[in-house]
Amino acid sequence: FGKKRLDLAGPLMAQVFRLKFQQLVKDMRQYLHRCVETGKDFNIALAVKTNIITSGLRYCLATGNWGDQKKAASAKAGVSQVLNRYTYASTLSHLRRTNTPIGRDGKIAKPRQL
Repeated sequence: FGKKRLDLAGPLMAQVFRLKFQQLVKDMRQYLHRCVETGKDFNIALAVKTNIITSGLRYCLATGNWGDQKKAASAKAGVSQVLNRYTYASTLSHLRRTNTPIGRDGKIAKPRQL
């Protein structure tokens, strides 16, 4: 894959995890702020919403829209796909595909001649 940039699974998963962890910290901070303002005791079990990270990763892997669910318009589409295992040759073909971000109507012909 000379001179091609590939978005691999590790950095993509780390990006989604980072976004969801920041959302979790933000929600915990808001809950703590509300507890301080109202004078209630801080309950860590109520502060940590256990499904934020899990549901975010599950959404990205299930739909293929890589990014935040609320900002689906800015998310990368088609990142994860179901692996085709009809035959061994079709599996290898599916694993070797790359997605180019250049549109088909662009004037530059060289990137599409790969």
